This record gives sequence, C-alpha cells and structure tokens, in this order.
Amino acid sequence: MNLAAIKTWWQGLNLREQQLVLAMSATFSIFLLYSLVWQPLNDNLANSKKSLASRQALLTWVADNTARYQSVKSVSGKQKSSASLSSIINRTANQQQLTITRMQPQGEQLQVWLDSVPFTQLLFWLEHLANNEGLRVQAIDLTKADNQGEVRVRRLQLTKQ
Repeated sequence: MNLAAIKTWWQGLNLREQQLVLAMSATFSIFLLYSLVWQPLNDNLANSKKSLASRQALLTWVADNTARYQSVKSVSGKQKSSASLSSIINRTANQQQLTITRMQPQGEQLQVWLDSVPFTQLLFWLEHLANNEGLRVQAIDLTKADNQGEVRVRRLQLTKQ
C-alpha cells in the first residue's frame, strides 16, 4: 500500500469511522509505548533496586563478620603468647586425651613423640594447635601403628608463630 492508496481509503471512510480509526490508532500507540518502553524500564529499575538491596545486605554481613573475625583474632593472639611451648603442648594433649611419650626442647622449638594415636584425633589436635594456640608444625614423621586408623608420631617439631 502506498500513500495515495491510504489517502483514498481514508477519504472513503465516513466521519464516525475516521474518528474510530484515530481512537484505535492512539490506543494502539499508547499500548506499544507502554509495552516496548515503559514496562521494560520499570522492570529494570525494580530489578536494580533488588540487586542493590541484596548487595548492601552482603556488604553489611561482610563488615560485621570482618569486625568479629578481627576481634576474635586479636583476643586469641593475646592468649597465644602467654604460656610456654611445653605447657601448651601438655595442656592441649591432655584435653585431646593424647599421651606424650617424650618432649625435647630445641631452642625456640619443641620436639614431641607420641605412641599409637588415632590419626583423626592427631589431626584435630594439630588443627587446634595451629588455629587456637598460635603454633606451627615445622616437621612431622609418622609411621603406621599396629591398630587400624592409628599412627605413631616419631617426631613432631613445633614452634610458635
């Protein structure tokens, strides 16, 4: 359809039909404007607000937990340096129900020997020493014990961090 054909069609309509076509065209134009422009912008704005709120909540959570972590770290850091290496080892080994066969201090380090200890219990003890007592494992020599799941600690060399 070209412009001349549309003009002829338009002039063939009576006044009431022309008004009806104009009203329908305006309604359809408003619908297109709303569905193609306004609604996507509005949805995008709502999604952006939700995303912003979620990220602000995450930021608040990180800030709170960072402060908590730093306070726990500073409190535990003060407790780490108060006791001697051998007293920390004896106390924590008794708490874990581990029997120390022998201890030998070597300057700033301490060597420990244990006979037949459950491997998982040894790991829990070493994790506690590293995370809560501020000790670091320099070296460890293990051998398989007679019972299944147990090891012998031939040499465990610990130092303060």
